[in-house]
Amino acid sequence: MIGFLKADGYEVKSNRESGKGRFDIMVIPYEIDETAIIIECKYSKNKAVLKKESEDAAKQIIGMNYQQGLKDEGYDNVIGFGISFFKKQCYITKI
Repeated sequence: MIGFLKADGYEVKSNRESGKGRFDIMVIPYEIDETAIIIECKYSKNKAVLKKESEDAAKQIIGMNYQQGLKDEGYDNVIGFGISFFKKQCYITKI
């Protein structure tokens, strides 16, 4: 998934410490006024829990304060996505 996110003008980091834990993926623009993205992924055991686990992943970004490192570096525009996967399906919650 990280390879899909690589683009000119952005750095992609994964599984690094930030806030109170380790985020899954962070997409950081080289320009500080652009939007930075934090992605937390969950792998669901069945389709019925896709939405809940996506919401839990989004809450984890806030609860573990993953955005703090970016804020400390001066990024004001930070968005997050909690994504849960089950086989070829996924559910995405934006924060």
